[in-house]
Amino acid sequence: MLLFFSILLVITDRMKKKATSSSSSPIGSYYDPYGEEDIDPVIYFGGKAYTRKKNIDSILILGIDSYGEAQEREGNNNNDQADVLMVLVVDHKAKTYQVLQVNRDTITEIPLIGTTGDRLGTVPAQIALSHTYGSGLEDSCEYSVEAMETLLMGEDIQHYISLKLDCVAILNRSVGGVEVKIPYDMTMVDPDMKDGATIKLNDKQAEGFVRARQSLENSTNVSRMERQTTYLSAWKDLAKKKMDADATYAINLIGDLGDYMITDMNLDELSKLSSYLADYDYLGMIKIKGENRVGERYMEFYCDDTSLKEAVITLFYDEKV
Repeated sequence: MLLFFSILLVITDRMKKKATSSSSSPIGSYYDPYGEEDIDPVIYFGGKAYTRKKNIDSILILGIDSYGEAQEREGNNNNDQADVLMVLVVDHKAKTYQVLQVNRDTITEIPLIGTTGDRLGTVPAQIALSHTYGSGLEDSCEYSVEAMETLLMGEDIQHYISLKLDCVAILNRSVGGVEVKIPYDMTMVDPDMKDGATIKLNDKQAEGFVRARQSLENSTNVSRMERQTTYLSAWKDLAKKKMDADATYAINLIGDLGDYMITDMNLDELSKLSSYLADYDYLGMIKIKGENRVGERYMEFYCDDTSLKEAVITLFYDEKV
């Protein structure tokens, strides 16, 4: 999960330069929605009883499908979709963390915002489109948070981090290219991306590897998510070696990435989160099973209800003993 460490360091550096602050609570704090009640509410799933975890933090990480520095767009709509959506959940009691990877084509209720900024209700749509409402900055991220909370059956997402497409080339360049095995024919993206070939990706190829979909025979986002996981796993191993060999590596990466992200987390929260991720055990990535369908205009992904509930239970609940 070195990518998360780098992102957090980048944001911290950027916010120091801007000397901004946030009114949100420090990371790691817990608000008890049940007040003084001594008995925790119990839910049942699969014949077992569960209670909600009391000391967790959850952060939505968004990969935005556009280039350029994070800047405000005029009006209340923008074209920046959230192509990558992951929820990082940190469990302070167990001293662990894990990541939920969500298909950008997932159909859920997203906020519907009018041209004047008025809330018109919600509409069932791809969760990626939730970010297209608003200015493209904090408000758009907040709409994505709301859509994610709806998908996860009302569970609270406390913070967000968004990154632009420029970050792919920057990350790839920082390690001198990432070597991957091409899982199937991707020559429509690049002639060197033949089925089964092992190649070191240049910056353009790296973006194609993690982003391409429409031009491929296997055009589902599930396939693209698998490539993204492959790429990030290989990247973090190379980045770890770079950091061990060069004390300036992280600083240089921070400088390159800093202008391409948005977050609502303040310096204290980011600092604490960084230390938690360094000290806690990583439990791996969770993916929700489901079905791809061809919609009227776009591909649609419908979560399997049982798989979705299992993910929510794993991330936000403990088995009652």
